[in-house]
Amino acid sequence: MDMFDSGTDIIDSGEKLSFVLQLMVGGGEKGDVIFLDRLCESPRFISQCIYDVQELKPIRLSIQNSTEKVTFTWNKVYEGKKGEKEWKYELGPEKATVLIYEHGKTDYLYPWRCGMYHFEVMVAEACYYGAFRITPKNFSNDGMQLIQEKVMSIVSSLIVDRGHYKKTFSSFAELEDHSYMQTIRWLSQHTVRVKQLCAQIEHEVQYGKGYRTEQRIRKQTKHTARKNALLAERGAMKSCNVRFFEDYNSASNRYMKRKLKEFEQLIYQLLRFLNDHLDKLERLEESSKREKQAIQTILQTIEKNGSVTDRDKQKYRNMNLLKDTDLRKALMKRQEYKVLHEIVRGMHRDLSAFLHSRFWGSISDEGNVRLPNTLTPPRRQLLKILETSYRKSSTHMNEPAFLFVHKPTFLIYEYYSYFAVISILEEIGFQPLAPVREQIQSYFYLDGLQDGTTVVLERGDAALHIVFNELIETHPIVALSKGSHFYNGEDTKKPDIRIDYYRTDHGIKRYQSSVIVEVKYSPMYNIFQPVGNTKATEQMYKYWSIKYVEEQNGKRIFQRRAIYEVVCVYPGSQVHAKKIEAGCGVFLQFYPHKTKQRGEFLVGKGECIRLFREWLQL
Repeated sequence: MDMFDSGTDIIDSGEKLSFVLQLMVGGGEKGDVIFLDRLCESPRFISQCIYDVQELKPIRLSIQNSTEKVTFTWNKVYEGKKGEKEWKYELGPEKATVLIYEHGKTDYLYPWRCGMYHFEVMVAEACYYGAFRITPKNFSNDGMQLIQEKVMSIVSSLIVDRGHYKKTFSSFAELEDHSYMQTIRWLSQHTVRVKQLCAQIEHEVQYGKGYRTEQRIRKQTKHTARKNALLAERGAMKSCNVRFFEDYNSASNRYMKRKLKEFEQLIYQLLRFLNDHLDKLERLEESSKREKQAIQTILQTIEKNGSVTDRDKQKYRNMNLLKDTDLRKALMKRQEYKVLHEIVRGMHRDLSAFLHSRFWGSISDEGNVRLPNTLTPPRRQLLKILETSYRKSSTHMNEPAFLFVHKPTFLIYEYYSYFAVISILEEIGFQPLAPVREQIQSYFYLDGLQDGTTVVLERGDAALHIVFNELIETHPIVALSKGSHFYNGEDTKKPDIRIDYYRTDHGIKRYQSSVIVEVKYSPMYNIFQPVGNTKATEQMYKYWSIKYVEEQNGKRIFQRRAIYEVVCVYPGSQVHAKKIEAGCGVFLQFYPHKTKQRGEFLVGKGECIRLFREWLQL
């Protein structure tokens, strides 16, 4: 009761509220109670009112010692559109507890990602602020940071989810994504203004001052008076006069030209970025069309065949519908990119024309020009737009902004495991033909890594293809049309990581076998039980049915026992062995850890190295 009697401190005003809000995280007796007993009036102090909440656990909010109605607002993650309303809960003497989230009891998935979210507490007309830090359930905070750093070292923006937003203060701007796409969308709104300002600068006349010797004397300055005195002593019949002239090559114009040329380089980079992604989307669209055609061919063949089961026919009909959806998504995405590409290309064309015009062409390209003390309004406005294109202005602290959130923890863990497996294979002597980062970038687009992302490593006559989340086809014909070669004859699956082993013999590359690595962001008791199957073990059993097909000289060659091992990696357990052998495959603890004695190391790395060496006979 002491906590309830103490009330809630408002840290910036010194005020004390009579009530206390408390968050109950978890279920039953094992749940944690978090007292929200520190709030602030100004968001500038919100960093002193942060509370840690572990993800994916049930959450209830209650109030103690309340004599009036209190409204609690906690913003969720918004998908796509930003017009959704915030979540508001009203508490008071008549309703002291509300359920915010519990699996099976609320009709929505867990509504937050790891990261910061602010909340608001309204009492009458007063508003107070605090913040929650959603922390990972199956990792320590240090472990999660190591995982994010590993993923960001390959592709810095890979952990950011551009399709989902949160509404919070810019003091949490570490989660904001400053990607090329954000810059492109911002610039698309300022293209006309940039052209107008460049035209205004061209029509502004700036004068320079010089001196000329002439027959008659004009209004004198101190400088011309001294010069004319010297000329008179020499008996010269001419005078030195001040003359003003239009100066295109002024210091301010030289400075603006340098800034515009830097801006032109940025626009060129944005254009290349869009070109690359348009090429990727075009390849994705063509691939989807080929896959759809292959499925339709099979459908036409089996539709009137009484020997083929109705279940198998329905399976291909469903696959055909899925391919239609994939194709529509690819078309919509490519259309959006084409519109943005036209805008950026037009800006680059106009900017290049400006810089090669008579006005800008007459200005020297002197590189080392300082910012002049005075600039005319058009120059100041243009400079502000150019600078903002590199460094977006911060949103005012007192106004919540929509910021991108991180991808779900399970997906970041999948990315981490993929990159960690590649690093382990590099450690045992396999080298990439092109840098791993370049290979990854070729598959990366706004939504993250494409299904089928592949990194190739080689060692002597051996080659490994490390494939991320590629669909295993149901039929060898579809697999061949797609160029993936893998099928299973039943329902389609996407192993998180598939490592394919090839060996070159007499100049011919021959497939040998594969290892499947399934990534589960779950505790061990959810993915493995000594008696009976979990969803994870059922999935692992099905991976053993994956087969390989290729064509050689017009003949199909099958390898019906393609899988060497199935490994399930997970974040770790205090009560289980690091490695567990089971009928469906191997369960392996796999996560980064840091101690004072050993520093940073990867749990499960030694077991992976032994498995790979045995498989590849190193």
